[in-house]
Amino acid sequence: MNDQVEVAVTDSAPAPGVYASFLQEKGLKVKPLGNNNSGIEMLALEPGDLVQACKDLKRQKGLIRLNFLTAVETKEGYQSIAYIDDIKGGNSLVLKVTAPKSKPKLPSLVEVFPTANWQEREAYDMLGIIYEGHPNLTRILNPDQWEGYPLRKDYIGPIDALNEPIRFHK
Repeated sequence: MNDQVEVAVTDSAPAPGVYASFLQEKGLKVKPLGNNNSGIEMLALEPGDLVQACKDLKRQKGLIRLNFLTAVETKEGYQSIAYIDDIKGGNSLVLKVTAPKSKPKLPSLVEVFPTANWQEREAYDMLGIIYEGHPNLTRILNPDQWEGYPLRKDYIGPIDALNEPIRFHK
């Protein structure tokens, strides 16, 4: 009896969903990433296309709310992730934009979604992403004089009374 199972392996990219197709028709560079575990379409955008994509999605597709914005460090750079939806939550989209580690600059979404203000400030404070066009890109969690960006993988925190090195006793 042969218990081997054949698995088809493909390197093809996910097929464009509704929003990817819409943005591609607008001439924007979009990379479909498939759907997340909740079935929500995910797209990767070029930084220069982010603001226009959000304006078009807001005006013409009804995605009028920035539900949340966060950021992570990846091998490729610092990635800003925006989850946008309509008020009812029936239509949602995840947008991912990556900036290189050598130049972590991305366009701000504050002009399209005012609620991006504090969320971009947090991503700046913790990862050092510069959101160009942000009206007040200052630290929001750490003191203004804080050095470094605590969520970067290469970050080494300060040694002070609260963060002393561990001392092992014999």
